Amino acid sequence: MIILIGASASGKTEVAKILKSKYGFKKIITTTTRPKRVHEVEDIDYHFVTKENFNKLLIRGSFLEVTSYQENFYGTNKADLKENGIVILEPNGANSFIEILGKSVFVVLIEASKELRKNYMTFRGDSVESISDRIKNDDKRFKKKNILRIDLEIHNKNQPLEDIADDIYKAYQNKQ
Repeated sequence: MIILIGASASGKTEVAKILKSKYGFKKIITTTTRPKRVHEVEDIDYHFVTKENFNKLLIRGSFLEVTSYQENFYGTNKADLKENGIVILEPNGANSFIEILGKSVFVVLIEASKELRKNYMTFRGDSVESISDRIKNDDKRFKKKNILRIDLEIHNKNQPLEDIADDIYKAYQNKQ
């Protein structure tokens, strides 16, 4: 299983899509209470739920990991785990996976400059206020020291995301 970690607009979601389409990885769909963006599709991008329904799942013990970000909750439902899966997590979620699943997960940190991330967020239509908040919060949250283990570090310098996906796939294959 591959875990992708990266700050907002670092390219991780698009890289995950490439790994899925080109190499047959299966996306592990996480659950969130955040509002759906215009281009997102229910049960493809996320399982979108209310905070009340999220709490019911939490009480039932349905999640392998849970975190909060930008006043919303995110979690990986145990029922959604897949062999040959790929999941996008923030450091706390990744650490839960590492602690529970150990070496069976391959942890990739995708980093990108603030300028590149701002450009991506602007392009996808995020508000100026949201971009500023995300950059500030991500600077604290996505520090390497917050991640228990990183198997591969990628620096997105605006190269084709397919190249990044290929590099991840090769490293993952070598780790197997």
